Amino acid sequence: MRPHAKGLFPPSPLIFARAKTQTFGSLKAFLAAAWAVALKDFRSEWRSRAALSAVALFSFAAPVALGYALSNLAVEPEILGGLLWVVLFFAAMVGLPRAFVKEEETGTATLLRLHIAPDAVLWGKALGQFALLFATQLGAVPIFLLLLKARVEEPLTLLLCLVLGDIGLAVSSCILGAIAAQSRSKGALFPALAAPLLLPILASLSVASGVAFGSGFSAAPALQVVLAFDLALVAGSVFLWEFVWE
Repeated sequence: MRPHAKGLFPPSPLIFARAKTQTFGSLKAFLAAAWAVALKDFRSEWRSRAALSAVALFSFAAPVALGYALSNLAVEPEILGGLLWVVLFFAAMVGLPRAFVKEEETGTATLLRLHIAPDAVLWGKALGQFALLFATQLGAVPIFLLLLKARVEEPLTLLLCLVLGDIGLAVSSCILGAIAAQSRSKGALFPALAAPLLLPILASLSVASGVAFGSGFSAAPALQVVLAFDLALVAGSVFLWEFVWE
């Protein structure tokens, strides 16, 4: 047998080095494309401030109304947790659909489909949605705590609720927003799809936030449900996104 026959020697290390370089280059290009999508959304929103203004207005008006209505009542921690996520959920429903509706209305969705990989669009949009949620909650949550006289007994638990909740809302808003943006009733379809889908995560977040406000229970089971639901949303979005987006 000739010494250079196939299978006689192991593959050259250069082959593995080349494959590693190509993988790193692909990952770098993917991250750059996703960041470009998120940066485009940020700049567009900063110019118009349509979604940010709508979310901020609702996030401020709802706690004010609740504060006046419940000013003479001692609100239990469990109820405070539910009220917090009612405010945050409906505030998100006001602003999050704009990310995809605006793309379809201006025709930039076609450009994204032509020039950006679908996965990069998904994670770029999700990053933009997460940033919008977290930025508005920096103002909305303190206003809620102040007007409803809520006392945070476990700040870390509340922060974990907000982060995990924002991840679920941001990821789900991408795939639901892409579906709703291609329909005739763009504004009405998104909340109709999001409410039943996100009901389990909202219920669990309400329980965990109630623990943060001092209900006395353990937040671990509720947070485990939220984490599992977030992972399921991420996995489902990864598998379905290309079909929905294209």
